[in-house]
Amino acid sequence: MRLLLDINIVLDVAFQRPGEPATSALIARCGREHQAWLAWHSIATIAYLVERQHSAQMARAFIRGLLGWADVAVTQHADALQALDWPMPDFEDALQAAAAVACGAQFIITRNVRDFSGSPIPALTPEAFLAQKASPSAVVTQRGKPSAT
Repeated sequence: MRLLLDINIVLDVAFQRPGEPATSALIARCGREHQAWLAWHSIATIAYLVERQHSAQMARAFIRGLLGWADVAVTQHADALQALDWPMPDFEDALQAAAAVACGAQFIITRNVRDFSGSPIPALTPEAFLAQKASPSAVVTQRGKPSAT
């Protein structure tokens, strides 16, 4: 499955934010079960924020690692124009949605699902995606043991 990862979940990992465990679990499935995609503009913003918090060297290493398991969605002028017409209050989120359309993503994975209500691609949190896409072998009973389902 193709997934467009919104910048905010990548920042969960970069800065060890509270959503990091679910995001890391999702990322661990990328390259095996799912294809991860990023919007081009996310890369610059991530690099800037990591550099500001740490160093230019760490930012480049983080981006290099990111590009080892995620692809960059190819977008063009027409995609940006289309994003302007979607009923989304935040233009940056509309650009994320345009990148999702461009790469053929089935879902946008984000912390701000509500901001994507006007998106042509549905949005889910990492937790909701993992719960929805859990394989039968990953279902766990309340006692913490694998279920027979």
